[in-house]
Amino acid sequence: MNRMSGITPDLLKAALIACLLTAFSFSVQGNIGLNLADEGRLWYNTTRTAVGEIPRLDFRSYDPARLYWTAAWSFLLGDGIMSLRLSIAVFQALGLIFGLMVLKRIIPSWRGLFLVGILLLIWMFPRHKLFEHSLAMAGVYFAVFLIEKPNIGRHFTVGIFVGLAAFFGRNHGFYNFLSFSLLLSFIWYRTGGDDLTRRAIAWAGGIAVGYAPMVVMFFLIPGLFDKFFSNILSIIHRGSTNLPLPVPWPWSANLQGMDLASIFEHVSTGMIFLILPLYYLFSGAIIYKQFRSEDLLRYAPFVASVFVGATYMHHAFARPDISHLAQGIHPFLIGVISLPFLCSQSCSKIMTFGLLVAVGALSLFSAVTASPYYLKLTSSKDAFVMTHISGDDLWVEKPIEEVITTAILINTQKMRAGEGLFIAPDWPGLYPILGRKSPTWDTYFLWKSSKDDQLQMISDLNSHNVNGVLLGDVAFDGRDDLRFENTHTLLWQYIMRHFEPVPTDGLPPNYQFLRRKGSANRGLI
Repeated sequence: MNRMSGITPDLLKAALIACLLTAFSFSVQGNIGLNLADEGRLWYNTTRTAVGEIPRLDFRSYDPARLYWTAAWSFLLGDGIMSLRLSIAVFQALGLIFGLMVLKRIIPSWRGLFLVGILLLIWMFPRHKLFEHSLAMAGVYFAVFLIEKPNIGRHFTVGIFVGLAAFFGRNHGFYNFLSFSLLLSFIWYRTGGDDLTRRAIAWAGGIAVGYAPMVVMFFLIPGLFDKFFSNILSIIHRGSTNLPLPVPWPWSANLQGMDLASIFEHVSTGMIFLILPLYYLFSGAIIYKQFRSEDLLRYAPFVASVFVGATYMHHAFARPDISHLAQGIHPFLIGVISLPFLCSQSCSKIMTFGLLVAVGALSLFSAVTASPYYLKLTSSKDAFVMTHISGDDLWVEKPIEEVITTAILINTQKMRAGEGLFIAPDWPGLYPILGRKSPTWDTYFLWKSSKDDQLQMISDLNSHNVNGVLLGDVAFDGRDDLRFENTHTLLWQYIMRHFEPVPTDGLPPNYQFLRRKGSANRGLI
């Protein structure tokens, strides 16, 4: 009874802390920077969803739930970039609430909870990916929820969460499905239960309920399942969910020529990549070998963080950079924070507190240095300029401001009414800035495309009267095989045959604007 009576005050206080931290972060750096690639794609996808187009069917996108979230908020806040960021910040606050509700079980002081909330907050970047961080922390919360009282009802509830997580992202569905499969089996094994079948059925039923919106869309929207399934096949075919990178181990970089800040940043990030698998390996072994049923309840935040975080570690290592590390690190942070409060022996307390201090210190030289506020603060005076973008005032890096200004001039001075504009390979954010719809289903050209897909793109360029092309020559990750002319060779050859370059100032050296041959051009920049 006492525990139940304390849930509402705890939730309100956790919500207050989460909202204060989120509001502070948003007010300090919410209008700094603009990523025309990944964030731009989310912005474009949101605007298309808001006008009734179907994610994945009408354009390449993330799974639908996050876009319905951002599109729904756009009706209230508007369709500008700041409105998009605010809608994501609301989801960020929800994620922080879940994380703080886990830690409130072991940290009695609200001042202490506020301090650890700061550690969770500084790892919540990049902005357009805050769904990842929030769903990971929600996963830990629901794992604790199950450990504390593993009855049939709670198995059904966590199943709903797994299904909803998959609606936001198939990777979240996969990670949480695997995590909770292991967790509920471990709980059943350790508690000596005899109703594993009923628990599994309740959990599976919850998953079906949580994922029901996606299933309904498959039945009601012709062609959606085919697009969904073909995307899964393409991931299997290429053998990875992301563009791979070498793991930045602390000893791997050539530090010669680096300034001190860059050295600290690389070594700190590499150390966390090193600590992460070691932490889950040793923690998992301890839980399996030493924890009994009575230990599960006492150490619930720690146990939950290990079961959930071990699968989310894949996200961090699929493309091991600071951004993807941030998207998968929060279960680890919750576990590291919880250990000093859970250990009873003084030696263990000292060791675990030392680990927490080390992770906090490493975070200062890695996560903090990746924040927009820090980047602007440490840049030269003229590196960022205030720019008016689609109704919002943003501080953006000068090269980005020049690109946006040039794209607007191209759109107004070199394009006629009714003409389509094609932008490739990595600036989908220009479409909402220019108020345009992409003529092709794909808007971000990273992967090698099939012959049939490229022929469809060529057909789309013709049917949408595309007479202008803003084309870049970008070797993603320094790889020549990822240049547009190598990933989309047929499409590139078509553009080279049927379009001609138009002298245009303000674009980076590896970008050019082209007009269709034989089409009249209006004015010059």
